[in-house]
Amino acid sequence: MANDGFRLDRRLALGGLGLAALASAAGSSSGAQAKPVQPGEGSVRIGSHDFRIVDLTHKLTEAFSWGMDPPRLAMEGIDGSGKDAGMHLNRLSLVEHTGTHIDAPSHFGEGGADLADIPLQDLAVPLVVVDARERARSDGNFALSLKDLQEWEGLNGPIPLGCCVALWSGIDPLEEFQRVKDSGGIADLRAPGFAPATADWLAQARKVKGVAVDSMTLDNKRQIPSYPFHRKWLRDGRWGIEGIANLNQVPATGALLIAGAAPIKGATGMPIRAIAIC
Repeated sequence: MANDGFRLDRRLALGGLGLAALASAAGSSSGAQAKPVQPGEGSVRIGSHDFRIVDLTHKLTEAFSWGMDPPRLAMEGIDGSGKDAGMHLNRLSLVEHTGTHIDAPSHFGEGGADLADIPLQDLAVPLVVVDARERARSDGNFALSLKDLQEWEGLNGPIPLGCCVALWSGIDPLEEFQRVKDSGGIADLRAPGFAPATADWLAQARKVKGVAVDSMTLDNKRQIPSYPFHRKWLRDGRWGIEGIANLNQVPATGALLIAGAAPIKGATGMPIRAIAIC
């Protein structure tokens, strides 16, 4: 059996659970104040097995529109055919890459797969969490290096083939937006990410399907606007999640990540409901 570091039986989880976890729509609110993500945790019984489910998603509100005009997210009520029966209906205006969201390969590659073209099996994968909070405390814009990943393997074993590797910096993007807004200095924004040199190794040596960060960029702030990691990673046909949350509630290995995104043709990304089962 290939090393995948994954305890949950895929046939049991995906067959018994079906798409119930994916069917949950991401909540939204008209409140504009940044609020820390509320821990979302529950459990599900499949046959004789109990599994813990963890929401890895920020509630999507106008707080994620900070610094943009027009805003990244806007909602207006419209009349539907059931208005007289009490129907409520909204029209959304949304920048694809808002809140907890996925970057499709087409985000940085002409002719790359769009959101609708990502294979389903690539969106339900083992999850690896690299705890880099200590690094973030000393340097809020560090780039996770190949050496960091190899040191992680020395403590935890090989990164599972075909997984998602999540960088856990402990920096909450909403709290960060609010802090920078209060101080008035975008130069103080902290945003760690992946070093470009990790892209080839993760893809070739570990066959990693996707990566995730709890900041709002796969590249650290010092690599913007050239975005070298984005370019190498997405143009290789892989995906990334930005703004993932609640990584403190999942183990370093052993969880299943489900990235629930609507398969919108032509989309370069979209807010998702990221769920861990462990």
